[in-house]
Amino acid sequence: MAKSQVRLLPVIGIFAACAFAIKAVSIAEAAGEATANAQAASAQAQQAQQNEPVPASETTETTAPAESETCPAPDLLAEQAGLSQYEIQVLRSLSERRERLEAREATLDTREMTISAAEARLDDQIAELERLETSIAGLLNTLDEQNEAQLASLVTIYESMRSDDAARIFNTLDDGLMLELAHRMKPAPMAAILADMDQERARTLTTLMATRSEPPETLADLEARTNAP
Repeated sequence: MAKSQVRLLPVIGIFAACAFAIKAVSIAEAAGEATANAQAASAQAQQAQQNEPVPASETTETTAPAESETCPAPDLLAEQAGLSQYEIQVLRSLSERRERLEAREATLDTREMTISAAEARLDDQIAELERLETSIAGLLNTLDEQNEAQLASLVTIYESMRSDDAARIFNTLDDGLMLELAHRMKPAPMAAILADMDQERARTLTTLMATRSEPPETLADLEARTNAP
């Protein structure tokens, strides 16, 4: 009896092992099927969630910034920073003073630019006046040269004329022109013309020639010589 039991033990162990193996396979298959079903359900749920439209209210809430949020007041920020009311007032005064200084600086910059522009225009006008002065001086020199040439031509004519004929013309000339001609003529022809001139006109010309070499002492003296008959 004992030997029979001993021989049956290996057989029972083999059957038990087979039964355990069959059970394990069944459990594995069931677990794999459950996992596959779970993955399929999860995929379907994700697909449905992607296809579902997002409500406008949720989109606005997530994308739009919160309009109700405002920047805290400077005083509140200062209080949060641990500053006293006096310190806050000092900071406010310094800020206002800085703004005034910046505005004054901007005004000064504008004024400086205006002054610089005015100086540039003034420099241009001065340069233009200098050009005009040079041009006028050139014209005056040209006129002086032409006038001198005309006087030289007249002197040549009067020196070649008979003295009595030249004297009659001298009697009718302007004092200034008569003096300029007499000053440029040679002494001998001029002396002959003076002898034939009217006595009063000869006296006037003589006086003008005598005082011409003496420089005027005052401006009034110069004007008197210029306007002398």
